Amino acid sequence: MHRIESPHNEGLKEIRELTKKAKKRWEKGMFVAEGERLLLDLPASSLIQLYVQEDYRGALPRGIEKEDSRICILSKKAMESISTTEHGQGILGLLRFPKWKKPEGNLFLILENIQDPGNLGTLFRTAEAAGVNHIFLSRNTVDPFSPKVVRSTMGSLFRLPFSIEEDLLSLCERLKSAKVQVFALDLSGKKAHFQASFQGPSAFLFGNEGNGLTKELSQCATEKLLIPMEGKIESLNVATSASIVLYEAVRQRRYIKEEG
Repeated sequence: MHRIESPHNEGLKEIRELTKKAKKRWEKGMFVAEGERLLLDLPASSLIQLYVQEDYRGALPRGIEKEDSRICILSKKAMESISTTEHGQGILGLLRFPKWKKPEGNLFLILENIQDPGNLGTLFRTAEAAGVNHIFLSRNTVDPFSPKVVRSTMGSLFRLPFSIEEDLLSLCERLKSAKVQVFALDLSGKKAHFQASFQGPSAFLFGNEGNGLTKELSQCATEKLLIPMEGKIESLNVATSASIVLYEAVRQRRYIKEEG
């Protein structure tokens, strides 16, 4: 355990860069997570350094003792210089990128060009709650390790396997070859989401908040689906749409017996 008083400390300078620059995060394989609740259940092995404000009275992450050499005590000014929130909680962790095994399971989420950090965070939380086995992200999706995304996942980022994919078209072809049905949520779909069967291996494609899926990726799907809407509503928020569809999959898998 050691102490830092000055906001100008070189180590804190690197933390600030990691909070602001995606390129820096990926070069170093490190990211920052802030807040007592978020850090409580992080894998202890992923923790590189834990920064704690001198007057912090909250809980430490599970498995981390007060005498842990990775703990660094900061003055209030030093902590304020690295905090990513207006009203920080006085605890911030420097973490290694998680390492996941090869994707496995039978329920997948594929996200193309999602740009809003809050949406991506909600998608992670919803996917974990619905039992998704793996999330595939396009390269142009917002960085999952940005502070806003990390915070909005509420810990799902530590638990739900995910990967960045260079080519979602190739991914879809591989999934189809592995007998996974790939469903594209698209306004051009001819069938409602609840009319499709999700009881077998399934992957769901969701696209950009404003533009939806690219035409090429949508056409690569096994089937295009839509969520029926009334009134003058033209579309739903992508995280809302994913929640509706994923929980239809949960309903079918958990409460409807396979025919035959």
